[in-house]
Amino acid sequence: MLTLYEELQLISIHEDKGIFISSAIDPVKPGLVGAILAELALSGKIRATNNHRLQLVDATPTNDPLLDGVLEVLKNSEKERKFAYWINTLNPKPEKLRRQITKNLIEKGIMTEEDDRLLWIVPSPFHPEVKASTKYSVIKHLRGIVLAQDEAHPREIAFLCLVSACELLDLVFLRDERKSANQTINELLVYAAMKDPNLETIQEIGSAIASVVEED
Repeated sequence: MLTLYEELQLISIHEDKGIFISSAIDPVKPGLVGAILAELALSGKIRATNNHRLQLVDATPTNDPLLDGVLEVLKNSEKERKFAYWINTLNPKPEKLRRQITKNLIEKGIMTEEDDRLLWIVPSPFHPEVKASTKYSVIKHLRGIVLAQDEAHPREIAFLCLVSACELLDLVFLRDERKSANQTINELLVYAAMKDPNLETIQEIGSAIASVVEED
């Protein structure tokens, strides 16, 4: 299974050119930090307080180096802070984070690297029955949830929230689909958050990412 941060980076890589899509490079930086926090939220490691601050609930290691690195920073924090603070603070070296995630994708058999280009492995190791890249399968699945009302699980709703917060809906939806897609994603998130406290935290993360992207 891919993590949220791996999926977010994956859709920001050009399908044919094998390079990062230029318009996605800047918004993905806070998005990747948000995706790491979202993973922690979905696993019950962190939550949003009533005054919109990030609270560490469980610092037990996850065996994921990126998640555990963030848990360690949160554990050593002197006080609870707003999510936007952590979005800005936790990624001082975005290029290093991007390289680490690329390495993860290569190790998982999603792609290879050749002459500074990232080449997709087809078929995807996650969907060997389909002669297509993992990116194709991820985007097709997201489109099915939003446009065809396919069933959406918390992880998928969280990922759609991240994509929307990063203003990267153009990587998944056509121009005339984006407005309604954004509305559908918001509705999915609001409804899910009413039933799942972890999705309430995802809402806070999404809002924090959006504010940072807007500032940039």
